[in-house]
Amino acid sequence: MARRAPNRPVKRKRAARRTAKRKKAERKKSTREKREAKRIALLKKQGRIVCGVEVPEGAIPGDPSEQNVRTGYSARLYYQDIHYKCAGCGKHEVWTAEQQKKYFEVQKGNIYNEPKWCFDCHQKRLRERKRKC
Repeated sequence: MARRAPNRPVKRKRAARRTAKRKKAERKKSTREKREAKRIALLKKQGRIVCGVEVPEGAIPGDPSEQNVRTGYSARLYYQDIHYKCAGCGKHEVWTAEQQKKYFEVQKGNIYNEPKWCFDCHQKRLRERKRKC
């Protein structure tokens, strides 16, 4: 028996049907995509999108153009309260989002700084330094 050549036109038709289905699926947005688009529009309206990143609820949006990033990799896109323990007295403190925004954007503090000392211990250390000089 002689072998028949593969039926090429049938394969082409199947491929054409598959691509048509893909294109139709691409055109029609799923319910999930519609919900996500609505959510993003709401976040933009609320001002909770910074550089394409969602700002968590309760956080303060940052302005990367006002920060002193120098040659670093990234700026802070939002600020949240940071809880820390003072290295001097061991007291638990909070560096609020408002304080961070002022420090990084108005005073142009280094973007990689983290709190270590409470205000009282910091002032005490500064006074001791002045005495030594």
